[in-house]
Amino acid sequence: MSDSGAIAITGANGYVGSTLRAALAASGYRVISLQRSAPAAGTWDYLPYSLEDGPAARLPGDVAAVIHCAYDLRARARTEIDRINLGGTAKLIRALAGIPIVFISSMSAYSGTRQIYGRTKLACEDLVAAHGGTSLRLGLVHGDGDGGMIAALRKVAALPLVPMLHPDSYQYTIHTQDMADCVAATIAQPPPHRVLGVASPRRVPFSEIIRTLRATATFKSLRPIPVSSTLLYRALSAGEAVGLRSGFRADSLLGLMHPAPNVPHAGYWAERGISLRDFA
Repeated sequence: MSDSGAIAITGANGYVGSTLRAALAASGYRVISLQRSAPAAGTWDYLPYSLEDGPAARLPGDVAAVIHCAYDLRARARTEIDRINLGGTAKLIRALAGIPIVFISSMSAYSGTRQIYGRTKLACEDLVAAHGGTSLRLGLVHGDGDGGMIAALRKVAALPLVPMLHPDSYQYTIHTQDMADCVAATIAQPPPHRVLGVASPRRVPFSEIIRTLRATATFKSLRPIPVSSTLLYRALSAGEAVGLRSGFRADSLLGLMHPAPNVPHAGYWAERGISLRDFA
């Protein structure tokens, strides 16, 4: 695969980005990490990059595709979120000069989403589509390593008393290895769809996710506490409004409360011979 050119990845230090960096490198690609500071000597190739400013220099001529994973979760105000994440995506696209882009989106991005994160991802998808790129909406990523939303939920699951959302709440999920296979397939052969879901098609109940994660953290039996999602959201929002920062954002809770209704083009990966394992 290395003969096909290099792959550049933004957000390569994050949970998803670092997983993709390792998987693509193991498959023989030369991977270039687009990040703020240089990694340890000899670790991997890199190019100075930030969401706010874009790449500090022109991408090497052998870059065959850019995977855009970077997203700044520190911003809370909608104007700042748009300036950094949406504006940053626009700057990156302008710097590509025709290089194909694969945007790492989220299953939180769907028509009618109430989540700011999902709305921002939707807006970024529009920019990517206009460039002729592909957006991959990832489900709840789990498997090798620990980071992102699954790490936050693991901490919740390990609490002595575990707050439990509405019984009907669910998530679509994707294993890290399957995610990497889908991204690699997208690079090798761009799909006919501008937006694709990357998630196993079964709706996994929130209670099942919590019970599974708790079993990896403690032998103590689960003591669920039914809570009002609406009241919890209001409490988190009120705390954030006065500068309090908990381990869980109100906007993230909103995504758990109102998941996507379906996985876009759910059968595409099976047609490509890629099997997406179930969370169970």
